[in-house]
Amino acid sequence: MPFPDTFARWRDRAVASFHKRGIAGTIRLLPGLVAAGMRGDPDVRFDQRYGVDTAGILKPASLQSDPKFRHSNWYAPSSTGGFRRMLRDIEVDHEKFVFIDFGCGKGKALLLASALPFREIIGVEIWPEMVSIAEENLRKYRGNRACRVARLHCLDASEYSIPADPGVFYFFDPFRETVTRKVLENLRQSLLVHPREVYVIYCEPERPDLLDNCGFLALLKRTEHYSIYGSAKVAG
Repeated sequence: MPFPDTFARWRDRAVASFHKRGIAGTIRLLPGLVAAGMRGDPDVRFDQRYGVDTAGILKPASLQSDPKFRHSNWYAPSSTGGFRRMLRDIEVDHEKFVFIDFGCGKGKALLLASALPFREIIGVEIWPEMVSIAEENLRKYRGNRACRVARLHCLDASEYSIPADPGVFYFFDPFRETVTRKVLENLRQSLLVHPREVYVIYCEPERPDLLDNCGFLALLKRTEHYSIYGSAKVAG
């Protein structure tokens, strides 16, 4: 029988889903949420196995009180199995690519990405408390690592200067339309100056239309939970 804190996490997931997807979308996902709650929280099991702190659905108080956080969404960890499936959908020479998580939170996607031999893994996060946790997680992680070069940047994602390397860019619906549009424009400008192979993973997308209609990314794959896009260099 699940412990009370497991039910609390299940409840938090349902509340977060309601805020993001509304009633109809949450009802559609309810069977999976219930099944996950009965099995126990896989995020907690991940943390226990690897000695880290990534679990939980969090909405820091600063999100409500500080204007600079007003475009940020709630924090939730990426699904371990789901993330690995998404990365398998992109066949690249990882040693030539950087992996960037926009809105990395506690850094779970960075930990999972480190199992592949990326040139570098980078996390961009606006909440200082999350960055501190992510730094500690990167230090303590007991999982296998093929990439040990990791950097974290504590700033608004719209102000981040995108490196001119081939890249896999990950978005777990981290922020709202205003910031998403700015990040996409930054990426567009970067590709104009440095045309290259780039992939964008948009997980649990709230506004897939923003990427569908941006004009410089081509949809490569779409499922119920994520979409993958490639730059014109990839699509061509």
